[in-house]
Amino acid sequence: MQNASTTPKRLSILLVEDTFSERYYIASLLQSFQPDDIEFEITQCEDGLTALDTCKLHDFDLIISDWRMPNMTGVELCKRLKASNNPAFFLLLTGNDKTEDMVYAMETGADDYITKPFLASVLKVKVLAAVRLIQAKKKILENNQKLEIELNNKQTELEQAATLQQSLLPKEDLSFDNWHVKHFFEPAAELAGDIFQCFKINEEWIGFYVIDVSGHGARAAMLSFTLAQGLSPQRMDWQLAPEVLMHRLNLLFDDPANLGQFATVILGKINIKTHQVYMSSAGHPMPLIISKNDVQTLSVPSGLPIGIDKNSQYSTGEYQLYPGEQLLLFSDGVYEVNHPQHGMFGLARFKQRCAEAKNLPANKLLKHLTYVLNLWKQNQPQDDMSLLLFTAPET
Repeated sequence: MQNASTTPKRLSILLVEDTFSERYYIASLLQSFQPDDIEFEITQCEDGLTALDTCKLHDFDLIISDWRMPNMTGVELCKRLKASNNPAFFLLLTGNDKTEDMVYAMETGADDYITKPFLASVLKVKVLAAVRLIQAKKKILENNQKLEIELNNKQTELEQAATLQQSLLPKEDLSFDNWHVKHFFEPAAELAGDIFQCFKINEEWIGFYVIDVSGHGARAAMLSFTLAQGLSPQRMDWQLAPEVLMHRLNLLFDDPANLGQFATVILGKINIKTHQVYMSSAGHPMPLIISKNDVQTLSVPSGLPIGIDKNSQYSTGEYQLYPGEQLLLFSDGVYEVNHPQHGMFGLARFKQRCAEAKNLPANKLLKHLTYVLNLWKQNQPQDDMSLLLFTAPET
């Protein structure tokens, strides 16, 4: 019994010839040409019209057809099949040996031709050459199908990872004792290196962080997942000072492939009773304080981005938010967006847009900023964009 690896491959052939004796002769030759590893399945038709109907019911790898036949010629059959995108290799047999006839036959879509009368050896060479092309085409199609399946599986995995990443972001509308939190997240690719979160530590404090891992895609996303998990209240003691949290996060950072990855981070906590804010930065863009009167850059003590030096030192800055003021945190992908003619949007322009929209409610402020930024980059993905906006109660 033959196993799967030794079972001959099948190749279906349609032979179209109106003369019975010719058809029988060619079919016999084809059987004698059959390679050891391929089994020919030969179907016979006596004219082009019958062959056309047969092709509607069955798929063939190779069609060998005479030119001149009743009801429908081989050339017309070829034209009709090629017009319907039939992929079969078409070998035309003809008694016409004029150059213009051969050119016409090939222009109608025939893949090859043989002039009659022909030698059996010539037919064998033509058929075996066609078989090699057919087998090569099948192999390419099989590989493409395997690749498509793999790509679909990868796409599914990416979509699942993107869903997981989205689940690690804050809920759409957060509030803590009349403190309101709004945010915006737009990844440059399906998976992002940006991640941020805000959560309740206890009855008096809320914690927050914004992480921006260098690079894009799965590697950056996996690292941001790891860092986010490390900062979760279940794993990190948020009673500690922000500088201590940053130091521990820096020790947690791991770049096993030694690709030179790093991450900028800003983290801190807010006392929702006294409006005190404590923050530490690791090379992250400085946040903005937006009030009814102006927009100011908050100078947060900063050390090196995490992942560069395990011994890097960090400090904590203390600030006071007043009623109605807003604290805006963001990644550098927000202001580093580029316009094809006008260049980078820039931090100064971003700050100016915040100032122009400072009297808008929090949700409209973020919508205004993201609209302006997407307009500047003409809605083309560039870098991950993250914005986290805290609004202190009016009283």
